[in-house]
Amino acid sequence: MKVVKLFVLLSFFVCSFQARGGDIISGRADVATFENYIKQFKDQKNKPFDELLVGTAKYFLGKPYVASTLEISAIERMVINLRQFDCTTLVENCVALSQVIKSADFSYNNYLDRLMAMRYRNGEVSGYTSRLHYTCDWIYENSNRGILTNISLELEGEKVQKEINFMTTHSHLYKHLKDNAQNIQILEEIEKSIKERDSYEIIPVSKISENEKGIKSGDIVAFATSVKGLDYSHIGIAYWKNEKLHFIHASSRLKKVVVETRTLLDYCLNSKNCTGISILRLNRK
Repeated sequence: MKVVKLFVLLSFFVCSFQARGGDIISGRADVATFENYIKQFKDQKNKPFDELLVGTAKYFLGKPYVASTLEISAIERMVINLRQFDCTTLVENCVALSQVIKSADFSYNNYLDRLMAMRYRNGEVSGYTSRLHYTCDWIYENSNRGILTNISLELEGEKVQKEINFMTTHSHLYKHLKDNAQNIQILEEIEKSIKERDSYEIIPVSKISENEKGIKSGDIVAFATSVKGLDYSHIGIAYWKNEKLHFIHASSRLKKVVVETRTLLDYCLNSKNCTGISILRLNRK
């Protein structure tokens, strides 16, 4: 039995190698999922990016929601998981895969590079704090890299003043912060930078209805929260269905990737912590 378990373990992890400043961990099942995706989508290169992104998100419908899939290593590594998703990893993977199709470079390395470019500061793995943990930091860095544009102010969004410091004030909740003064110190500096940018831009819940026509299928929706010290609590992909605005997301409530049955507005109205949304439009190339 022990030999069988060891064989399964070794079969699962097919690669852990140096690339762009950090180890990459990828499993056989992930590579197989990538290859199957490419076979199904490679002829869709000429589709508009938004349609391609929504189609990619639908490809993962029903996949399990699992939290903390990136926290499997004692040291920071670039983790690939196309079998299970949280809300952020679903969005990142869907964008990276869609970019691969549009680029016509269907190599696994191209996918890894694009995913790493979104997930890490400067696109390089350099310890736990190099990962873009705060969504507002993720938005800022990916805007600077030309991957997306925050269009919230165009949709009656407002600049909101809020102290973003949840991770350092709740360090005991994060295994890579707990008892790690160096990581906490670096994150405190990152939180200070976030405050200095003054770029927390939110469309209030009361303004969503009158501005939702400006939101397109394939836009990224980030849900702002009233939780003290935290910027956003959830993220998904906007999707117009039967002329009503919904979104596709990895649902912690339903424990899988779904097209949300509630409209985007209803989802916000029924959330005790949602204060509004930010809309991120991807570079359509």
